Amino acid sequence: MLCPPESGRLDPVGERKVKRHTPQLFVDDFLIENRFDSHFLSANVPHVAHSPQRGDPLVWPDKPWEAERGCGYPGVVFDPQTQLFRLYYTVSHSLNKGKPDYPGSYFLCYAQSTDGLAWEKPDLELFPWGSETRTNIVLQGKHEVHSANVHVAAGADDRVKNLDALPSRFLNDHRMIMYYCDAGHYLATSEDGIHWREQACQLIANRIDCFHNILYDVQRQEFVSFLRNKLIFGGAKAPPDLQGNTRAISRLASRDLWSSWDTMPTSVLIPDQGDAKRFYSMSAFHYGGIYWGLLHHLDENPQTLDVELVFSRDGIDWKRLPDRPRLIPIGAPGTWDSGMIMSADRLIESGDEWWIYYSGADYYHNAAPTPNKIGLAKLRKEGFVSLRAGSEVSYVLTRPFRWPGGRLFINAKASTGSVRVRVVDLRRQLVAGFDYEDCKVFNGDAVRHPVSWNETELTSLEGDLIRLEFEFENADLFAFEAI
Repeated sequence: MLCPPESGRLDPVGERKVKRHTPQLFVDDFLIENRFDSHFLSANVPHVAHSPQRGDPLVWPDKPWEAERGCGYPGVVFDPQTQLFRLYYTVSHSLNKGKPDYPGSYFLCYAQSTDGLAWEKPDLELFPWGSETRTNIVLQGKHEVHSANVHVAAGADDRVKNLDALPSRFLNDHRMIMYYCDAGHYLATSEDGIHWREQACQLIANRIDCFHNILYDVQRQEFVSFLRNKLIFGGAKAPPDLQGNTRAISRLASRDLWSSWDTMPTSVLIPDQGDAKRFYSMSAFHYGGIYWGLLHHLDENPQTLDVELVFSRDGIDWKRLPDRPRLIPIGAPGTWDSGMIMSADRLIESGDEWWIYYSGADYYHNAAPTPNKIGLAKLRKEGFVSLRAGSEVSYVLTRPFRWPGGRLFINAKASTGSVRVRVVDLRRQLVAGFDYEDCKVFNGDAVRHPVSWNETELTSLEGDLIRLEFEFENADLFAFEAI
């Protein structure tokens, strides 16, 4: 029996949706049909994880109220109106616990910077410390203030970006809001970033003693946080029917930011073989159609803390890189961050770099503390993972997608190599004018390099079903984007 004539066009099974002005990062094979080198029968074009560059601490304990444990749990935000980087960090001082001025052992301090590198701690007259009336303490809480995730209304200047910023329309007409813990979890509001109206709204009734943030899920139109599910799981002291692993990561969501989040968290990351049995916390942000998580591992012996990069296409099904490398591992023995690493609540995009602030310590989680310091880890924009070609000419073929319009830009490092791109159709037949020989060779290092051909541009193919095929050697490909 002959096959019936085609009654209608079917989209190919592997077709992907690519939006204009949305970077497509090569962290996995979601957009990739094949990758191979010049031997053609191999797939020797690996995904390579990149670690950020780190240096000496930028903020260190130099105040009496920071003497015991130093500067922990950093929350950083860039304020476009004042052009200031604002840093909110947790200070712990157990010797002061229970005193009238500070009911708990945690409170919040503040520092600011014009460039994100040199920080000053302003002398404020908000909360005294003993006889000292001028401090940089901005929140003491009704119970104890533990961590801060601050969101600020967007401005016209995009020189610096807060990658997980809530859209301004959700700030309830305030210039800044803070998500923080004070026995429960609350929103505070502020117009200047220094004076805060505490407990403006309670989101979570119980205390979850880990650092987590809030982001907005555009697809589901809900607010999301990734935290420990202590609503139904407790440790050894909990009733038998409520015991469980409290060191796992769950997703909690709500359609309304300014009300109690009364939904039930659902587990998304549980420690597995090769893990340290305990995940400490995870902050997350959305970029390029992907959810990125900074997953903190609490190891067993010794009790170190470090940070692994995880990612998800939907915020529920999370993936981990092969061999589970650490994005920010603890430092070498004897360095200031050789015991514990705790990253900030978000990434800051400054020009062509991504900045990750973090609190570091040279002691272990279960050891007698020495004061924490705050440092900075830098990597190229979108530089978590690349596809790498060595001296063999290598190729990456994308899955089919409809060109959304605009020109093609690539994020690539090819200072000692080269990158060319051709355009083919669904069956990998060349689109006229877009062969490798027509493409102008790129042999530089740029996060947004415009790809061009001799006689035509991709603007002419808007709406067409195409594949991109990259030819490169001695180069790293990080991402591409239609602009």
